[in-house]
Amino acid sequence: MKKITVILFPVLFFVLFNHIEAIAQCKQQMVYDCATNTKDAIYLRDFNTKLKKSHPDEMSGTKWTVVLNKGTRYRFNLCTPEGNQDVLLTLYDSQHPEATAPYGSTKERDSFDFICKKSGMYYVSIRFKDEGEKKKTCAVGILSFVGKNQ
Repeated sequence: MKKITVILFPVLFFVLFNHIEAIAQCKQQMVYDCATNTKDAIYLRDFNTKLKKSHPDEMSGTKWTVVLNKGTRYRFNLCTPEGNQDVLLTLYDSQHPEATAPYGSTKERDSFDFICKKSGMYYVSIRFKDEGEKKKTCAVGILSFVGKNQ
């Protein structure tokens, strides 16, 4: 009887709790859908993150470093489950703080183009916007190559 209990308990655990969806990061299907929705651009990289409620003095989200080349047009897309409007993708460099967002952000739309005027390291962050109630969610940012500017 003890053997049956030892075998049955883990099986029942996985059957009963299998329907709970882990939101550690967005599912790979969402990354694929976002990457193929870049319209006339070539996928280069994705930024996959989870976002959760945070304390007022704490920032939720993730920041990545990317190297961009002078004279190249890049496109940044942001995808969230069910079009969540509380998330913001921001591009900036070490000279300009993230809060000023001098190179672009997805504040008004889901994507923006960036023409790189100086080769170097840039930063991409995906975070909640300041206003509004923040729910736990995930987000995917996509970096794509659009073309060379002469």
